[in-house]
Amino acid sequence: MAPVRKKRRSERGQSSKKLAISLTDKEQQVVFITGAGLSVASGVRPFRGSSGLWKEVIWKTATRSSFRKDPLEWYNDFWLPHFAPGKTFQPNSGHEALQQLQELFPESCHIITQNVDGLQEGVVEAHGRVELYKCIPEEDSDTDSDSDEDDDRKVHLGHRRKSRALRENIIKQEESAENQQIDNIPTRQTQTCRYQLLDSIRLDQLEPPLVRQALEAGETRLLEPPLCPSCRRPVPPQALLFDEGYHSHDFYQFEKMEELLGKASV
Repeated sequence: MAPVRKKRRSERGQSSKKLAISLTDKEQQVVFITGAGLSVASGVRPFRGSSGLWKEVIWKTATRSSFRKDPLEWYNDFWLPHFAPGKTFQPNSGHEALQQLQELFPESCHIITQNVDGLQEGVVEAHGRVELYKCIPEEDSDTDSDSDEDDDRKVHLGHRRKSRALRENIIKQEESAENQQIDNIPTRQTQTCRYQLLDSIRLDQLEPPLVRQALEAGETRLLEPPLCPSCRRPVPPQALLFDEGYHSHDFYQFEKMEELLGKASV
């Protein structure tokens, strides 16, 4: 294997020059994709590397399947020891520099982050955000199919057909429930909770109150798992788990990511 040749300073300068030209050209689209390394300087622990989380925890723990087996154990043994709410991190100079670029060039500069720490504003949070939560069904209906609509799109990050079908189902159920209320017909609980796809659950919405208070206080052990305020099922955090696709929740904005990456020149 040939040795990797390091770029000379002049070459790196040319790369910076190309980036600057692209940012100032409204016809060009520049997309920054940030990961855990950006937040290390803020004190956020990375997932990989010698000090990474996956050196200490088996990654298969971060799955829907593992959560469903025992939600309380999942929180107490995995999530809360490493991602307890209330930890305060501040943006570092890297976050601030990217924020300034985005403010200077709003039409050409876009940011997708894989971090869940919430330290970047106005970006696509592709892997979720700590201190938000989502509802999931008791079991997943089926596996993802290779076939999908818009097969000619440049970038495929999720299954549009599946997410749109679920979205339409939720909206129809809610419209039906609203009409029944108008007509004074007793309503039945909808089969699909809107927090499974459309909305995220804030910390102050979680049930029951004692669990919510424990999380707000930053405690790392719970007596019972947090529940969805709508359907009362145990809820995991709003973080993309290893057995989930980007299409599993609207928060991850996979269609916007596909559009940004498909148009990106840098």
